[in-house]
Amino acid sequence: MKAVAIIVNLFFPGVGTMIIGKVGVGVMQIILGLIGAFLTFTGILSIIGIPLVIVAVIWSLVTVANSQTAEPIVVKQETIREVVREVPVQNKETETS
Repeated sequence: MKAVAIIVNLFFPGVGTMIIGKVGVGVMQIILGLIGAFLTFTGILSIIGIPLVIVAVIWSLVTVANSQTAEPIVVKQETIREVVREVPVQNKETETS
């Protein structure tokens, strides 16, 4: 999962970070990348925008590479048991009677 998150972060900084479960950090990286992209397209402010985009990409790559828990966001089994109602299984002996 780390490899996928790193590849995604190359093109969309912050999204790969959210894939590994660090949603807050991923949102900050996305915002920083969008601000940098906006400043880059304004022309004269590209002096600030280009470094911001580069920082967002490097920060997102380092975050994923250094993550100790590279587990995707999953629903715990206990939660599933609470949501799904257990259906009783009929005994085959009672069906034949």
